[in-house]
Amino acid sequence: MFKRILLLSIIYLCFMPLSYAANAVYAIRIVEHADKTRIVFDLAKKPLFNLYDRHKKTQIVVDFAGTRNRVNVSKLARLSSNIIRVEQTKSAKSSDLRIIFHLAQPIKYRFFELAGNKTARNRLVIDLPVKPTKSAKSVIKQKNPVVVKKITKKLIVRHPKRDVVIAIDAGHGGKDPGSIGFKKFVEKDITLAIAKKTVAILNQKKGIKAVLIRTDDRYISLNERSAIARKYKAELLVSVHADGFTSSKPSGASTLILSQGRANYEFNKKLRDDNVNGLLGGVGDAIKNSNGADDLQYTFLDLGRQYSQGAGYNIASLIHHELAKVTDMHKSKPYEQSLAVLKSLDIPSLLVETGFVTNYREGKKLTTSRHQYKIANAIAQGSYLYFRNSPPKDTYLAYMRNSIHVVKKGDSLSVIARSYGTTESRLKQVNNLTKSTIFIGQKLKIPTS
Repeated sequence: MFKRILLLSIIYLCFMPLSYAANAVYAIRIVEHADKTRIVFDLAKKPLFNLYDRHKKTQIVVDFAGTRNRVNVSKLARLSSNIIRVEQTKSAKSSDLRIIFHLAQPIKYRFFELAGNKTARNRLVIDLPVKPTKSAKSVIKQKNPVVVKKITKKLIVRHPKRDVVIAIDAGHGGKDPGSIGFKKFVEKDITLAIAKKTVAILNQKKGIKAVLIRTDDRYISLNERSAIARKYKAELLVSVHADGFTSSKPSGASTLILSQGRANYEFNKKLRDDNVNGLLGGVGDAIKNSNGADDLQYTFLDLGRQYSQGAGYNIASLIHHELAKVTDMHKSKPYEQSLAVLKSLDIPSLLVETGFVTNYREGKKLTTSRHQYKIANAIAQGSYLYFRNSPPKDTYLAYMRNSIHVVKKGDSLSVIARSYGTTESRLKQVNNLTKSTIFIGQKLKIPTS
């Protein structure tokens, strides 16, 4: 009898479907863009799936063969205004997985797959293109006789005009003098002077609010500097420094961003830290609402890190380009370093070395108001260009993206297009131009990206 039971068990195990644990969904990310909502599935292996819509394109159904789900889908709909509900339902086979997205309106979807690599899992990406809403029309009916009168109501759009907040941090201060060069060129004094000038220049630009991390000669710890920037709800932290070396030969300005190794360390450290209340950009709120789901916390933190690092490098590149116009550069492009002041996962951060105080010629220039202004203007201009071309949602700069440009001397369509992050052909299309000729005083509509 025992041998018979053992034989049947072996036969069952041999023929049991292998698809039960063949694949797994580790994360589902939903991100809203200006022109679409993107849904991303992270899977252990290349998925075998069936994707289709139903109920007049108001539902999207994804069937994964032999796949387990490790994600809590009940709160995913909060991440997009275009998705009402996300649910996991039973499929025809118990080993299969079915996810249904209930949409707020009929949307024709697009999808594609991305193969996994050393740093990312296999992904299935679904894009839901979103078109601008049209103005609503109401119909009024009157009796005796019945007359239908159409009244078109203009859609009133209120544009919040909050400012983009940029925090400027003057390096060192108080008991920490920083580098000291010839004739007692002190780094902490130079950085404070440049930081104050940078804030003054930025605050002249409409849509920008610049703040100082330290306003006088005081010592502030590196952790406190990030905390102060977070308190101001800054969307960029620029730390201003002056370089120093044992030799007097090195010279030139530099731009630095956080190294990948340090970013990974801070990322893993934050995953172990339950205190996420201070994180900006909705990251902290999203993690608190994830009910402790590790996969969701990982996703939200990873999205915040990716944005901050990408934006930080782009802004550093713009500032680097502006600095190269007014001073010599020590490096040809921004480079990475493990710097505690740049460790914030939720705030794009970068460091500017304005020059070497240990180089007599450069140190002397750094103490002059004229050269300090040039450096400050380069930092301000690079920062402003980034946010003017990629403004955060609900800001004055985002509203002004659809604004009017008055042509001035030296302008051309290509120059204007580059400055607003658009193309010459798009400018022509929006302004009904058949030629590239423009004249001083002409008003041009600037399209959104």
